Amino acid sequence: MTTIHHLWILLVIHSVFVCGDIQFLERQEGDSVDLPCTIKPRSRSPLGFYMRRTWLHPGQVLFKYTGTEAHVNVAADRRRLEIGGDPSSHSLTVTLSDLRANDTDRYYCEFVVANPSSEDEHVPGETEFFLLVNPADIGRIDVCAGGSAIVSCLPPHGEDLPVEGVSLTRRRGRAPVELLYHTKRHLGDGPASTSSSSRFQLWSAPGPRGFTYNLTLRHLQPEDSGLYSCQLLLRGRPDTNAALHMKQAVFVSVGGGPCGCSSYPTLLYALSSAVLVLIVLLALILIYHKRARSRAASRPPAPIYEEMTGVKTFSAKPDDTEVSEYRNCKVKKNCPENHYETPIRSAF
Repeated sequence: MTTIHHLWILLVIHSVFVCGDIQFLERQEGDSVDLPCTIKPRSRSPLGFYMRRTWLHPGQVLFKYTGTEAHVNVAADRRRLEIGGDPSSHSLTVTLSDLRANDTDRYYCEFVVANPSSEDEHVPGETEFFLLVNPADIGRIDVCAGGSAIVSCLPPHGEDLPVEGVSLTRRRGRAPVELLYHTKRHLGDGPASTSSSSRFQLWSAPGPRGFTYNLTLRHLQPEDSGLYSCQLLLRGRPDTNAALHMKQAVFVSVGGGPCGCSSYPTLLYALSSAVLVLIVLLALILIYHKRARSRAASRPPAPIYEEMTGVKTFSAKPDDTEVSEYRNCKVKKNCPENHYETPIRSAF
């Protein structure tokens, strides 16, 4: 079903690209996106601005009169929407943070220009946007009370720019996103700021694509359980510290029991088994060496004559075969005497 849904989205994207000038934007849940809206300058400055969405959830997103606060149609989205600029300047940017899967849609802008002789003129922005928000695959870290967890800090959208610092955000349940750590800001007099030096430790290590940055969360307690996201602060990029970037998020679950040996029965069993196997191996090695020494001590020494000459002794046999002293050949009694082999003195 998911594959068919994505194929259908791609077909619709292709069709809308053919129809007009649409910018395709792809983000992960929890990310933020900028939607810049502009029109060509004209004699009369716009007095208002609309942002609308169509296709999946058609309707008005917000409206802003020049010089006033924006009116957001959905109250729950007020904290996620931020407007930079004013309609009277013919250009402004709408930032949508903490993206969700249901934010996937086609967005377009309209500027309202006053017309004294007739109704106000609605001028569409130069660019429309198709926003695709992919669901995030969130990792999980289980720790015990008082333990530590390591959260990797990644750049937003994979940019490779000089790093100026890191920021850590957290969301617990339905509560708003909290900024817990920021290397370039003092967070005030809350508990997160007073204990940040002892609870958070930033460190880096070389990796295949340069240095990787990680943040260690220490002395965690059960109330610290939640979604954590560590983001690199890059030079030349806006600091979206209030957003929870789901692509880099990890769920940290802190158990109620304290860290200690009693919390790890499986680990203790494995360690005790390894020690027992090691003791058995050492005992077998000692027994083998002891037996080898005993066999070497009980073996009789070789005769000195055999050690020096290597001559073997032969036992007498009942047959009539004699062995030559010089071992040239086997000589029988009925063979003629060889005076060179066994000289015999003649009697006179």
